[in-house]
Formats: sequence, structure tokens, C-alpha cells
Amino acid sequence: MARKIERIVWHTAAHGRDGQAFDTTAAQMDQWHRERGWSEIGYNVVIRFDGTIEKGRDPRKIPAGVAGINETTYHLCFSGHGDIAPLTPQQLQSGVQHTIAMLQKYGLTERFLNEPEGLIVMGHREVNELVKRGLAPTPTLKTCPGKLVDMNQIRLLIRQRLISMPAATYTYDSHAAGELFEGLRQVYSAAARLKLPEETLAALNQFRKQPEVDALIDRWLQENR
Repeated sequence: MARKIERIVWHTAAHGRDGQAFDTTAAQMDQWHRERGWSEIGYNVVIRFDGTIEKGRDPRKIPAGVAGINETTYHLCFSGHGDIAPLTPQQLQSGVQHTIAMLQKYGLTERFLNEPEGLIVMGHREVNELVKRGLAPTPTLKTCPGKLVDMNQIRLLIRQRLISMPAATYTYDSHAAGELFEGLRQVYSAAARLKLPEETLAALNQFRKQPEVDALIDRWLQENR
């Protein structure tokens, strides 16, 4: 049975020393968590310094990110240490894009836009606010995702991106989106082999860059990385 996701949580790996933050891999985190007796890495994705997204725990499984609310949360962990260094621009860009994709995937976009104080997107440390509201049982002493990660600014950036996005004029279907992506790859490959005229290729490029097509493929790629 698919999990009902209610919140998306941001973390950092808290991996650094002597003022230097490290570009932690998902494999490293997986090893740490297994050494703690967990079955595997606790987070759903890991976002590296260059913005690369590495897969973590299958989102269909219950993660291990914030005690007491794991059953209904999805977790992003950023390489580095948020008390030592802020997220890199590439991490921020990738994290915002992935969060938007997950808001859309789990049907949380309207709640996020309409409930500005709802912590639909939250940092780990903000579980303490949920505890105050009676929405979570277990507080934390952690500063995660770090003192240099401003979740209010991050939520504002996500909100601005969502508002500026064109309204969807399609029905999303993951299988069909994958077929569209693979079909376009085949068409591009065939067009190159046939050495079609530039104006023909320009028309193909124009179709690929349509906002609806771009949004469909971007969402499919986020889900299948």
C-alpha cells in the first residue's frame, strides 16, 4: 500500500570537521545507518554539492528521518554540514526542484500554498513546532538542517517557483510520461541519422520546450533517477 505523505523534510548530513563540510555520498550515509542497526539509509534522497540527486531508501518504505512522524514524511538529506556551511547554489536549486516534484507527486501543492504556517515543507529541527501543536510526539535537540539553512527563505523560494509555473493543462501519468521521454529520445536519434533540415529539428526542439512537455518529463526524471 502506498504511503500517505503529509510533509517533506530537509536535512543535512552533519558531516564536517575543523570548519570544513564534506560532500557526503548516499553510500556513506547508508553505511553509517547500517552500523547503527538500521536496515538501510534512512533518507529518501541525498543531494550532493554539485546538485546530483542520489537515491536513498525507497519512498514506498517508511524512512528513518524524524522520530514519531516517519510514516507520513518524505526526506531529503543534503551533503555537508548546515552548521558549518550553507547549501551550495547547486544543492539549493536541485533541492527546490525535487521538493516541488514531490509536492506535486503527493498532492501537497495546494496545501503548501494555502497553509503558509503548516510546515508542509520543513527542516528537521522544526519538528519541535509540530510537537507544540500536538502534531508530533518527539522533540529534537538537533539544529538540522543547520543554523545556516533558513527554512523560511527556502519555503518562500519554493512558493515563488510554484506560483510562477504555468498551470498544468494535462493529466499526469508516469507510464505515459516515460513513453513520451523515450519516444523523444528515439525521434532525436532518428532525426540526427537522417540529417533532417535545421528547420525541422527546430520544430522538434520547440515541442520539447513546451512548458507542459518540460514539466511532464522533469517530473518523470525526478521520480526515476
